[in-house]
Amino acid sequence: MYSDNKIHIIEVGPRDGLQNLSGFVETENKISLIRRLAESGIREIQAGAFVSHRAIPQFSDMETVMAGLRDLHDVTLTALVPNIQGARAAMASGIRKLDFFFSVSRSHNLNNVRQTPQESLTALKIIRDELLSGTDMTVRVDFATAFGCPFEGTIKTDVILDYLKQVVSLGFREVTLCDTVGFGHPALVESVIAACRKHFPEVALGIHLHNTRGLALANALRAYDMGVRSFDAAIGGLGGCPFAPGASGNVATEDMVFMFEAMGLATGIDLPALLRASQYLHDILPDAPITSALFRAGLPGKVEFRDRQNDGC
Repeated sequence: MYSDNKIHIIEVGPRDGLQNLSGFVETENKISLIRRLAESGIREIQAGAFVSHRAIPQFSDMETVMAGLRDLHDVTLTALVPNIQGARAAMASGIRKLDFFFSVSRSHNLNNVRQTPQESLTALKIIRDELLSGTDMTVRVDFATAFGCPFEGTIKTDVILDYLKQVVSLGFREVTLCDTVGFGHPALVESVIAACRKHFPEVALGIHLHNTRGLALANALRAYDMGVRSFDAAIGGLGGCPFAPGASGNVATEDMVFMFEAMGLATGIDLPALLRASQYLHDILPDAPITSALFRAGLPGKVEFRDRQNDGC
């Protein structure tokens, strides 16, 4: 069933994993975490977001974080941006790839970035026309709530296809479908991806999964079966959308890497090194809700057998 096509795992922990924390993570700790993730072999890392400091103060130090990573040449560092102001700030900091996001749910987009989806698409067009021309910048477009919205429920596939058509018409060919609140299940993932691939085969589809209801790895595997090779994940399983009730927990990078590698599908990521990054995350954030099963259980190995009587299982 499975080919040997390499899996491309994009680490979003420094952004999606940290944005929901109540306390500020010190700048030097953010820089060190990103470096440790890079040392594990991850080659694309979402370093943070250029958004309103009032809305998400966690990223008020983005310029300093990026300045501390300028020598990290073998990793693509990206940043999430919702508008042209964020795009300008990201480019000025040295970011060469933008993750522009908007929600395919009108209610969620208004609640999240205070504009309609069409206004977000207008901002994307302005970014293309005013900032990208003559540069080597690339843009990934993220469709939030593609598998369900906390305010509107199920999103019709036709709505997703309409927004995808508009994004393609603007010249963008990398799109990530986001299960922002963890409503997705394998049948829904299959249905949405099949429709997108049928109508827009030229688009490189990725998927961003939350494990809110425990189905993230099942959804990732179904997306792989449907031809997706780009997967977002967050170290430790941290994360969640501050503007979506109940949207806790990304799929853990450690668990996703372990699943694919155990199946013989290469990710290029060193699991022991990744677990060292997990331990560092736990050390700097001892109260953070780290949900990675692999971090708790460890890598598989032989356990010393001890013959103990009267032990129950």
